[in-house]
Amino acid sequence: MSLTRVVVFLIVLVLIGGGAFLVLSPSLTGDDYLKSFFLKQLEQSVGRKIDVHRIKLVLFPKIRLELTQVAIHEKNSDQILLSAKKLEMVLRLLPLLRKQVVGKRLLIEEPTLTLRRDRHGHWNVLDRPNPVPSNDAEALQFLTRIFRIKEATLVHGTVHVIDEARPDGVRATKLESVEASFVIHAERALADVHVAANHSGEQGPSSMSLAGVLRRADQQRLAEADPTKPSLLLQFDGNVEASGLGLRDVADFFGPRPVPELVTGVINVRSGIRIIPGVAGYDVVLSELTGRLGPLAVTGGANLSGLLTAQPTFAVTFASSSVQLSELLEKVPPQWFHPQLPGVMKDRKIDGKVEVVSATVTGSYAEGPQLSVTGEFRVKDGQALIGDSHTQAKNLAAVVQVEAGRIRVNNLSGLYGTIQMNESRALVSFLEAGPWLEMEIAGTMTASDLLQFLSTTVKSAQLSQVLGSSTDVQGMARPTFRMVGPLNQEGGITFAGGEITAQHVSLNNKLLPERLTELQGRFVLSEGETQFDQVIGYLGDLAVQVQGGMTGGEVSAFRDLSVRVNGDVAHMVQLLPAQTVPKGMLEGKAIVGVDLSGRTSAPHFRGEVALKESRVLWTGILEKPTGAPAAIEFEGDVTSKSAVTFTRVQFDMPPLRLPIKGKIQVGERFSIDAALATGTISLSSVPEWVVKGGFEAGNVELSLDIKGRDRDWRTWKTAGWLALSHGLMNAKGADGPIQDLYVRLQLARDAAELKRLSFRILDSDVALEAMIRNWATKPAITAKIESNQMDLDLLIPKGERSPIREFLEFLAATSKVGATAAISRGHYKHLKFGGLSARITIQDGVLDVDRIAGQSTNGDVAGRVVVQLPRLEPAEAEISVRATGIPVEDMLKLLGSKAGSGITGELRINATARGHGRNPHGVLPSLNGRADLLLEHGHIFKSKQRATWKIISLLNLPAVLQGKVDLEKEGLPYNKITSTLNMRNGLVETENLIIDSPIVKITAAGNYDLPTDQLEMIWAVSPFGSYSQFLKTIPLFGRLFAGERSGFATAMFSVKGAVEDPDVTYLPMKSFATGLTGLGQLAVDLLKNTVMLPIDLVTPDDNKGVSKDAIPAP
Repeated sequence: MSLTRVVVFLIVLVLIGGGAFLVLSPSLTGDDYLKSFFLKQLEQSVGRKIDVHRIKLVLFPKIRLELTQVAIHEKNSDQILLSAKKLEMVLRLLPLLRKQVVGKRLLIEEPTLTLRRDRHGHWNVLDRPNPVPSNDAEALQFLTRIFRIKEATLVHGTVHVIDEARPDGVRATKLESVEASFVIHAERALADVHVAANHSGEQGPSSMSLAGVLRRADQQRLAEADPTKPSLLLQFDGNVEASGLGLRDVADFFGPRPVPELVTGVINVRSGIRIIPGVAGYDVVLSELTGRLGPLAVTGGANLSGLLTAQPTFAVTFASSSVQLSELLEKVPPQWFHPQLPGVMKDRKIDGKVEVVSATVTGSYAEGPQLSVTGEFRVKDGQALIGDSHTQAKNLAAVVQVEAGRIRVNNLSGLYGTIQMNESRALVSFLEAGPWLEMEIAGTMTASDLLQFLSTTVKSAQLSQVLGSSTDVQGMARPTFRMVGPLNQEGGITFAGGEITAQHVSLNNKLLPERLTELQGRFVLSEGETQFDQVIGYLGDLAVQVQGGMTGGEVSAFRDLSVRVNGDVAHMVQLLPAQTVPKGMLEGKAIVGVDLSGRTSAPHFRGEVALKESRVLWTGILEKPTGAPAAIEFEGDVTSKSAVTFTRVQFDMPPLRLPIKGKIQVGERFSIDAALATGTISLSSVPEWVVKGGFEAGNVELSLDIKGRDRDWRTWKTAGWLALSHGLMNAKGADGPIQDLYVRLQLARDAAELKRLSFRILDSDVALEAMIRNWATKPAITAKIESNQMDLDLLIPKGERSPIREFLEFLAATSKVGATAAISRGHYKHLKFGGLSARITIQDGVLDVDRIAGQSTNGDVAGRVVVQLPRLEPAEAEISVRATGIPVEDMLKLLGSKAGSGITGELRINATARGHGRNPHGVLPSLNGRADLLLEHGHIFKSKQRATWKIISLLNLPAVLQGKVDLEKEGLPYNKITSTLNMRNGLVETENLIIDSPIVKITAAGNYDLPTDQLEMIWAVSPFGSYSQFLKTIPLFGRLFAGERSGFATAMFSVKGAVEDPDVTYLPMKSFATGLTGLGQLAVDLLKNTVMLPIDLVTPDDNKGVSKDAIPAP
């Protein structure tokens, strides 16, 4: 049913249309009528005069109007806006029936369109200056008129565009072979546009195409308060494609003049395009842009603002593949980056391959064309001249970021001179004064190349000299250098520091005692300063660590520079000047630390030598074991290249501290002006390994002020004092501890005053006062020695090299001593003395104890002792003694007799003796001298070993005299015993030993060899006194001297062997039948003189006949 209605309706419509056509055909088919009717309708529609050669209306198959040789004039002008060979328009039927020409589709063949904007900014295609309606009603009518034609096509056209509104000149361009189509969608209020055209310019032919949608702009009004702004704006969205498009032609037409000379080349481009109303004129946005500008393939986008205005701006963002820098700069001139850049590139010979990651070219016209480039670029295979010396850098790769007024270079790698750069960076700032470079170079290089580089760049003259003199350098380094300065000035770029990380570096340097190895650490180089950060190296087995800084310039200085050396202390000693430390004094490990500050030419230093892990052997001073804490602290200044001044030296041996303060200058010249003040030191707390000279306890305090200008300490001027109290000392070689030691010593320049020295040893005491002059050179000592009680044995040196012996040798060789000694009560073993005094002189290697005087038990003592004391050689002594009233038994004990208590009496002696220690067999073989002995009023008691008692036993005197004298109990009495002893080379000889006893007379002659303890004597014994008649009955007595004188009874004995137990042999008288000789004769003569002299003195001469018994019976 519905289909039938539709068919019927169509048939009716066709019939009505056909009837109408038949009715109107006479009026529509006439040529003049058609031309007049349609021209009137078209001119009314476009508002312009139209010239047509021929108009034809075609009804089948579609109603269309054909116009040939069409010319449309500009409004109110004879100038032609559009001319075309043919214009064909498909008409709408219903409007036509109402005598209205409304096109449905339009085709224009071979048109020539001239678009012109006058100097007032009015386009000739528009009816008024404002190209669009100013209100909604007018806008509706405008759109209605536009969208009446749904489709328009233009083929083989030509478009001339002339712009006379630009203040810098008329622009004109020509588009040929224009192909265009417009499809209007009225229901959506938009139109599809397709345009293609060719262009011939200065840089050759080009072609372009445009396809997209034209619609009403999304934002119709920018500012309601500005009534001059249009209320209806159009926008275009689509795609554009161009091939061979000349950049200079485009820039000349759309941009301001003059066009920069470097804007050249042609581009092939494809992009999305959007044209929208802007603040002034139109803005064009190109998106997803791809193209090629010569060898440069680009992608990206662009923005154009203020199109066709006096001051347009644009921004093109693009990326490209890698091209040669020179090729890029042909398309993007370096002036666009910055006007100063071309000079930099020329001077630094910058080149390489560049990839545009993202770059933006912006342009504006304010007081002339302004173009600039920003963005990110990747460079490879680059090259440039870097630094003030224009050092060649090659194989460069980097990321370059171009910003307004500066260029950043990151991730820079490549070979810069001898540095293999990586992660380096730079910043070039374009300032009014010129381009300014800030560059940080990081990389790796050999240590040898590094030192050569630093020797020419570091501003410290001393450090540069040290670095330059290093040889045989091995290892690697990771430097990071900073350079700054203007690029447009000769010598403008300067080294501004950096840091260096050394890796296993080894080298030789004349300032080092041996090769430095395994050097590692970080050197921080700043403006005028070098910082050492954990720098560690090895000198042999010594680990050296440096921390701190050093400034450069004309006056370089240390800034908290710390040097630590750890290792074998013997190795450290080898590095010091010869003989600074004796060989073998130090063993083990040590840590030496020195902190430096001040000028490098004269630095201040403070340091410490830690010796805890060292063994220290200082003969006679200390013997520190490993592990015992000890250190030496010092502080001072280096005053010149060859002089060092110590202001503080402290020896720490906890709890003992010995501080020395002042000035001690060492080097080519020596001087000292220092003070030592220890405070009170308890000797019992001093470490055991410190040699204390036998001191076990006591409190000592020392204060010294020392001045001198010579290395010889003996020339120094020393002032101060030494105090010791409550001292306890175990001296080597002493028989007991020295107690209650008290010392007060005052030093004044070259003199010393011993105000008091007192002590006790066993039961002896000593007090001494002395004045010492020239004590540092050749001391002259004046002393006074006193003692209330003294064991003289303590003063005699014991052993071959006793401490007293060495002390006396030292004094005798170096000093002049004059002293007096007074001892109230003295004793030597069993000998006791009182009021003993002497004068002591020591000088020129001689000890002279003179004017010895005193009281013995029952007499006096006097003497002298002179000892030659050559240093470290055997001594030679001479002793003279005179003594009376000495108990015989004490003297014998003194001489070492085991039976000293077997003889009593008093001794008187006058003796001299000389001897020396040069004989390899001892002192005894060297003894020479003489002694006169007298023993009085004593007894010889029974002793089986003594020669006297053996003779008494052989004579059987105890039995013969039994009842008369008890010899066994009372001993043999004697009135006196005399003898003169002569000693030659240890052999003691006597010719007059006489024992004068009331019972017998005994004489002896012979010798005693001291070294061998051998006695060889002949003894003669004769009865005497009231006991003679009893004794003559003894068979051993015989008669001697028969003849001219009466004989006397005599017994002869031979005594040989050790003196303590000799062999005694009776000699029969018949053995002397032929006469006496030798020792026997001496003994008999002595006996004869002893016995007969008193008789001769009292007997008359006539009684001196010869007895018949003068010759003993056989």
